Amino acid sequence: DGSRTENTRGSYPTWHIPNHEPTGKAGHAKNVIFLACDAFGVLPPVSKLTTKQSLYHLVSGYTAKVAGTEQGVTEPMATF
Repeated sequence: DGSRTENTRGSYPTWHIPNHEPTGKAGHAKNVIFLACDAFGVLPPVSKLTTKQSLYHLVSGYTAKVAGTEQGVTEPMATF
């Protein structure tokens, strides 16, 4: 069934997190870590990004399909 995207995000209720903030309010994040499967060097392994750069990479949702993690993929393929 190809009706749903393969590049998905997941979530769960905050009560699963023992030390969550029940008001849902907090200060601005000081550090953001992007987890991406980057087979093409778009995202450096470690980098310090500006706010605009961080927002760009978050919104674009870049990743790569790689052999062994995607059915039928034998060569890396960029995907968004």
